[in-house]
Amino acid sequence: MCWGTNWRGETEPPEGSFRSVSAGWYHTCGIRTDDTVVCWGLSRSRESLPYSGTFHSISVGGEHACGVRTDGTLACWGENGSGESTPPAGSFRSVSAGLGHSCGIRTDGTVVCWGAHLDGQSSSPVGTFHSINAGAYYTCGVRTNGAVECWGRD
Repeated sequence: MCWGTNWRGETEPPEGSFRSVSAGWYHTCGIRTDDTVVCWGLSRSRESLPYSGTFHSISVGGEHACGVRTDGTLACWGENGSGESTPPAGSFRSVSAGLGHSCGIRTDGTVVCWGAHLDGQSSSPVGTFHSINAGAYYTCGVRTNGAVECWGRD
């Protein structure tokens, strides 16, 4: 069930069983119990048209979304004006989509970010991280030693 303002159909999920969901500006994506992704809501930049295949996790940003496939590779779709939907190659354990940038944690714990960089939000910090979360113009992460670090707009 979704609730709140429903300007573009973002709170009207399709029928079926899901194991996770992520909401962005005007679109929402979920991973079904069979590990496939379905999105609903606005699709001005194809943000509601995910790639086929199976996914471990998903994160919805402003007008794009990224997911970690079950093989550890990344797939992103939607707006790509700043490169936010052009992920790097490699094996990842998580991803977080922001407004115009995205960041992922590689399987070795290091972070890589891509996309908009006007405020430094795509500056990947050195070291290893347990988790990350991308905001509009910044990203914060929990390092493996428990410390929190944020980068981007102050």
